[in-house]
Amino acid sequence: MKISTTSTSMDSAQGEDIILREKSTTRLLFRPMITNNVHNQEASVKGWFVYQRKRPSGDWEDYKELDNSQLKADEWIKLEIKSEEMLRLMTELDVYYKIHKEYGIQPGERTFSKTDIQLEKITEMLKDNSSLFETLLKLDDHKSNLLEKTIKWMSDTDNSEEIVTKLLEAQEEELDQLNNIIGIAKLRKLLNIWENNNENADEEFWQVTLRENAWVLSQVFASPTLLFQEKAYIGGKGLDNRGGKVIDFIYQNELSKEISLIEIKTPETELLSSEYRAGVYSIHPHLTGSIVQALSYKEQIIREYSSLGQNSGNDFNVFSPHCVVIAGNISNLGDDKLQSFELYRKEMKNVVIITFDELFTRIQLLLDLLAEKKGEH
Repeated sequence: MKISTTSTSMDSAQGEDIILREKSTTRLLFRPMITNNVHNQEASVKGWFVYQRKRPSGDWEDYKELDNSQLKADEWIKLEIKSEEMLRLMTELDVYYKIHKEYGIQPGERTFSKTDIQLEKITEMLKDNSSLFETLLKLDDHKSNLLEKTIKWMSDTDNSEEIVTKLLEAQEEELDQLNNIIGIAKLRKLLNIWENNNENADEEFWQVTLRENAWVLSQVFASPTLLFQEKAYIGGKGLDNRGGKVIDFIYQNELSKEISLIEIKTPETELLSSEYRAGVYSIHPHLTGSIVQALSYKEQIIREYSSLGQNSGNDFNVFSPHCVVIAGNISNLGDDKLQSFELYRKEMKNVVIITFDELFTRIQLLLDLLAEKKGEH
């Protein structure tokens, strides 16, 4: 239930031996040490595999260390770690990583509750960008109370460590089902926001809503993308410190690091204006203005990429940024206007135009897919 560390310097602390394999007179263990790694803060645990033998007195002593530098060219060492031993090692080391993350290097000897640390892991397991744990608590008053009581019982019961271990070893299918349930709840919540605000002309409202649900805009792209920056300054200021350009959202391809620029308007943004000829409609200035604005952001960030990259501290590439404008509702267009709109946006080579109802229809399709997987009707 407890785990102790003893500091060996200001930047390191020795952990407790992790017994991996034990026989009557010999055993194999791993001796962990947490350390402040100046080159990589995440790489905070190191250690040694140690063989021990039991003395006649019953005490364990380390075998004499083998000097690897003394091995000859045709000599080698092979140490097999069985699957159960590897699981025990990884589970125990995860606790040390969390100790370092939460408490750093504590002077002297310190004792921590393994159960508390494992419960933190459960909480993290129930989280994503917008906190899945909070989502679970808000699903339903009755379910919320049940979840809170369950967590409290897990932390108070005498065999909490065993319960936590079993939960962490839950089958992949069960965890997938939990994530599926949470995903469905989040999608329904977001679609409810859309249903109640599909005529909301407040641009700031939509920017905040999409920021809090950043994964939604990832649905726009075919490649894997994540939110890189919101309200990002991309240059343009003159000597008088005016004229700076700020894009609503920058997304980034997880693999290539290439960025995409997203300009957000509102569902009430006009897409078409007056009839130019019979059955042919002009594009509304609100939409063309948004398109030109997005293209100007693209030109600006390409021109100032070198200085922005040096001052950003974040790794990103600017080859030919993808531009997206999200505006209007396509369902507000009649058949004659729909043709003009589609003809126009299909010819756009450098800017993708997506309407709000199209974006949220994608979310509805995703919800339908998850509900079908869960077996809902």
